[in-house]
Amino acid sequence: MMETKSIEQLEKDIWEKPSEFQTDLVEKCFQYRKINIGELNNEQLRLLISQNIGLDYLLGIALEKLEQDVCAEGDFYKGDLLDSVSKVSTEFWSKKPIEYQTLKQLIKLNSEKIKSELGEKHFERIKERIQYLVE
Repeated sequence: MMETKSIEQLEKDIWEKPSEFQTDLVEKCFQYRKINIGELNNEQLRLLISQNIGLDYLLGIALEKLEQDVCAEGDFYKGDLLDSVSKVSTEFWSKKPIEYQTLKQLIKLNSEKIKSELGEKHFERIKERIQYLVE
């Protein structure tokens, strides 16, 4: 089961623990890579995705969470998980067409909720990022 493994295990890439972490962000990334991916919360997912860490493994989980609540939030603001996912590079999405279609569909089906909960401007930015016009 993939969910019972960490990014470290899945990528077979163990980061050396530095004598000190340069920033809180680096330390969090180091720690979150050791957590089983099925146990990551919204904030941990948001942060790792925003740093392009473990995308192959985490985007599916993030999309499932967004299907439950498209405006799911980590520690910053309502919708910050969707924001992080929508900022993933087009190069990455081009290798994951099924997940890309899922994201587009999610945004299309939830456009009214996104507009009402996050605001029209926020919705437009997300739409623009994924280069998709919702009818």
